[in-house]
Amino acid sequence: MNLMFNILFLISSLCFGSNEAKCHKNTLVFQNSLTLSQSTLKVHCKSKDNDLGDHFVKFKDPAYNFSFHDNVVFTTEFDCYLFWKGANLVYHQTFIAYIDAYFFRCGALYVWNARDDAIYLSVDRKPEKIMHNWIKE
Repeated sequence: MNLMFNILFLISSLCFGSNEAKCHKNTLVFQNSLTLSQSTLKVHCKSKDNDLGDHFVKFKDPAYNFSFHDNVVFTTEFDCYLFWKGANLVYHQTFIAYIDAYFFRCGALYVWNARDDAIYLSVDRKPEKIMHNWIKE
């Protein structure tokens, strides 16, 4: 049984390892489209291995983005926290911004767009869909 696991692991490592040079990194993008408040958007993302810290995206400034390869053992996941202050309320949301699939993903583009009403997602340049409502406090 242990020998079988080692053989499967070796085969998958060789397959995915050799493709990494050809495989473009996946990218997460966070845009600030808070047009009514024109507030600064705080973005904090982390995986089990990396805490990327706080990043602040001002309205109409370039988006915050980062790129990465999927892990060979299919454990890539980024949890992100978005936060902004309105006139009378604080708006925030925590969600899984990226989770790997059952296959090695190459060159995926996830564009998260923070708008006044909700958080939208476009995957690989497809039309945006509403994904998360803001928690208001």
